[in-house]
Amino acid sequence: MERFIFVLGSNWHLSLAELDNVLKYSSFRGKITDYSANIAIVEFEDLHEKKYFVDELIQLQFLLGGTQKICKIFDFINIKTIHDAFPQFIEKFKIVQKSRYKILSILSNIIEHVFKRIKNESLFFAVSIYPNLFDDEYYSNVLIKHFLPFLNKGIMELLKQKGAKKSLYYKYPEKNIKSGNLNPIFPHHLVTYGLFNEDRAEIIFGFTEEGVYIARTYTADDPNFKKQIDEERPYKEFKSSVSPKLSLIMLNFLNLFHNREKKCILDPFVGNGTIPLFALIQDFQVYGSDIDQKKVNNTIRNINWLSEILEEDVPFLLNERFLTVDVKHLSTRFKIEFFDGICSEPSLGPFYTNNPYYTQIQELIDNELESLYDMMFKESYKLLKKRGNRLVLVAPVFSTIDGGDLQINIEKIARKHNFTLIPMIDMDRIINKSNQKLQFQEKHVKALLDAKKGQIVKRKIYVFEKN
Repeated sequence: MERFIFVLGSNWHLSLAELDNVLKYSSFRGKITDYSANIAIVEFEDLHEKKYFVDELIQLQFLLGGTQKICKIFDFINIKTIHDAFPQFIEKFKIVQKSRYKILSILSNIIEHVFKRIKNESLFFAVSIYPNLFDDEYYSNVLIKHFLPFLNKGIMELLKQKGAKKSLYYKYPEKNIKSGNLNPIFPHHLVTYGLFNEDRAEIIFGFTEEGVYIARTYTADDPNFKKQIDEERPYKEFKSSVSPKLSLIMLNFLNLFHNREKKCILDPFVGNGTIPLFALIQDFQVYGSDIDQKKVNNTIRNINWLSEILEEDVPFLLNERFLTVDVKHLSTRFKIEFFDGICSEPSLGPFYTNNPYYTQIQELIDNELESLYDMMFKESYKLLKKRGNRLVLVAPVFSTIDGGDLQINIEKIARKHNFTLIPMIDMDRIINKSNQKLQFQEKHVKALLDAKKGQIVKRKIYVFEKN
């Protein structure tokens, strides 16, 4: 069975959760068989048997918010062979020599799969190494400084031996190699250097605890497109806006993978429309509301702008789909049991430049946020079509200066209004790792954080189903 590497985004927990959910519920049926903090190894049920499976991978890449690249695996080298070939301290040079020769033999066998034509061709390749963990000393001291140069020179020589007229490789900045601080090639580099062409390739070496998977990149995310939509839309608010990638991940947890063009989704807190914009790109029928008239108007203008960019018709009766309404009155303005899914980021409270006090946040939760989320669940139950339809939302987690993290009891509110919390990661489908940094501590991971280090207000993503 063919296996594929999925290069995960920076929030690998969230990327892994999204990928597993899509593999479980969409037409791209499969299972994650191995993973690290940077990659997931996927076996599909039947995708690899299709004649044009690369086109299917491109569609899957477009669907996912948390995957950077998808690569076809050609071989695997166990971790003992890697450590024998590239130990932190060389003691027995014969073992090193023998193990390195073994690695070169494996590369020799797969290189003709990476490049369909080699003889008399001018070829170019880039090596990207994805370690088990980026903060692993073995990555910075050994893989970057010794394994990478070995691969570059070894692959170049193998191509020449097989008759290539010329072979060149992508050279990373020398200062990054010497410092041991090196990022693999980013998705936009693949287009810049033509690495999807037949005479060019990105060769991935993806590490897990078990060893290294060797693959060629077949498709990658288009960050420039997402960036254009996010940054060039006429109306935006960067301080509090949900990111394009998180928007796509949340939309995928609605589990509306089939006939999306017929599925109606609602964002009751549109802001400046990030979730509706990316829902529109994913072919959903979009609806929204906000208590702020200006934000509703901005969202409508942004959707008009996007329709022009995409050269598509503006959604029918757009002005009637996006309304200025308080969340507690949603069911008086939208049809009851009309929506297939609700996806939103309600108010996260004030924008803090310094950590607030515990009592400040407790007062904010008690006086404002708890009632806001309560109303959202109450109205969402009325608006979702039937049992099993989903509500995906963000709730804030506040880092206080004197009392640790504080958050709303979302589960309690959800139960009150007949919603069931759906775990975002099912550990019956993903095997836990021995490295503590890669372990999931719970049997089923109920919700996931999306936050940068030191962030005061962190986003926590939840998935609920209507009972």
